This record gives sequence, C-alpha cells and structure tokens, in this order.
Amino acid sequence: MSFFTFLSVVGAIKQYSDADNASSQMREAGEKNAQLAELETQERLRRSRYQYNQEQGQRVVSFAKAGVDIGSGSSMAVMAEAATVAEREMAFTTEQGKRTASARRAGASAQADSMSSQGESLLISNIGKIGNENNWWGKIT
Repeated sequence: MSFFTFLSVVGAIKQYSDADNASSQMREAGEKNAQLAELETQERLRRSRYQYNQEQGQRVVSFAKAGVDIGSGSSMAVMAEAATVAEREMAFTTEQGKRTASARRAGASAQADSMSSQGESLLISNIGKIGNENNWWGKIT
C-alpha cells in the first residue's frame, strides 16, 4: 500500500469519526434543548399557579369588602370556575411542554441519525474508491 493510499484511508476514517462525533453532539444538544423546554414549562406552571393564587386572593378580598358571603352561592361558583379555568390552562401548558421536549429530542435524534448515516456512506464510498484505484478487489467486470 502506497503512502498516498494510506493517507486516503486515514482521511476516510477521519471523516467517519468526525461525522460520528457530530452525531453524538447533535443528540446531546437535543437532550439539553428538551431539558430546557421542561424547565421552561415548570417555570410557566409556577407563574400560572402564583397568578391564580393572587387572583383568587383578590376575589376573596373584593367579595369581603362588598360584604358578600364567600362560602356560598354565586361567589363560590365564580371561584370554582376560576379554579377550573386555571387547572385547564396548567394542564395545557404541561402537555405543551411535554410535546415540545419530545419534538426537540426527536428532531435532534433524526439529525444525528442522518449525520451518522452520511458518515457511514462516506466511509464505504471512500474505501470502495480507494480499493478500486488500488485494485484491491481484483478485476471487476
């Protein structure tokens, strides 16, 4: 094997290795992005709960100032409806966060798989080309 052939083989292996490393980095970046989406969702939920608690507190104070009995009737219905709406919003935010994280993981995985496949294709193609140029396979008709 000539020195040039050796360098060609090393170059092909290096391209494969680089593609494999890029693939791993893509997966890692996707996982970090997914974790970030999960943290953002937790923060949105925390803020939603805080806002709901603040609004419920304001309702109680308003009802009390107006002399309304908060333990019965329409005031309870208003507070129950607000709680239901808040729970729906938080459930939607939770589901949205899960889907966003899942999509980020899946997207990164698809990109990483593609990069890995490209690296394998390059390696096979380059070794095949080098083999043909150096008659490693014998006479192919």
